[in-house]
Amino acid sequence: VITLNNKIALIMGASSEPGIGSAIAKKFIEAGAKVVISGRRKEALSEIADNIGCTFIPADFTDDQEVKNLINEVLSTHGSLDIAVNSVGIYNPIPISEMDREHLLEYSNLHFISPTLFIKESAAAMENGGSIITLSSLTVELTNTGLGGYAGAKAATDKIVQIAAYEYGPQGIRVNSLSPGLVETEMTEALFQNPNMLSAFIKEIPVGRMPSLDDVSHAALWLASDQCISTGDNIRVSGGGHLRRLPTMEELMGE
Repeated sequence: VITLNNKIALIMGASSEPGIGSAIAKKFIEAGAKVVISGRRKEALSEIADNIGCTFIPADFTDDQEVKNLINEVLSTHGSLDIAVNSVGIYNPIPISEMDREHLLEYSNLHFISPTLFIKESAAAMENGGSIITLSSLTVELTNTGLGGYAGAKAATDKIVQIAAYEYGPQGIRVNSLSPGLVETEMTEALFQNPNMLSAFIKEIPVGRMPSLDDVSHAALWLASDQCISTGDNIRVSGGGHLRRLPTMEELMGE
C-alpha cells in the first residue's frame, strides 16, 4: 500500500472537474497527504476543495510573483513542501503555416518557461527532499498536424525534467514527468461523446481501452511516494498508445 502520510502536496492546475489535477489531489488525500490545490478559477477551486477535503489558494501559473507567494503561503501554513505537481495546460492545435510569434510564446510560456520556474521554486522550498511531477504528453513522441507549439514546448520541459533531476538529486529531490494518453476531462469530454473519435483512438491502443483519471492519479501517487526511486523519468500512462500512432484527422471524423 502506497501512503503519503504527513506529506504536504501542492497541485497546480486543479480547477477542472473532471480533471487530471483534481484527480491527483483526491488520490493524494486518500493516501494521507495534506493537499493544497491552485489555479486561476477561484470559484471552481473552492467547489473542488470542498468536495475532496483540501485547501485552495488561487494563483496564476504564469505570474512568477504569484507562484512565489503561493509556495510561501504553503510553507507558512504547513511548515514544509514535500510534493509539487504541475498539471496546468492548454491545447489548441494550429499548423505551422498558421503559427505566429504570439501563439508560440503562449505555449512556451505555459508549457516550458512556467513549468521550469515552478520546478525551481518548488525545489527551493523542499528542505527535506521531495518529489516534483510535471505533466508531459505523448505528442512529444507521436506526430500529427497542428502539434508544433504544444508538443515542442512539452519536449523542452521533458529535457528540463532530466536536468533538474540531475541537479537536485543530491538534495533528495526527485523530478519526473507523466505522459497520459487521452483521458476524459472537462477539456476532452466532447471528444469522448463522439463514437467515431473514441473508436479511432482506441484502435491505436494495444490494451484496447483509454486510460482513466484513476490510472493517471495512481501513477502520480507512486512517483510522489517514498517507495519510488525514479527521477529524470517520463512515465507513460497510455496503455501502450505511444507504441503506435495518433489517428489522422480523417479517421477522427469517421471518413
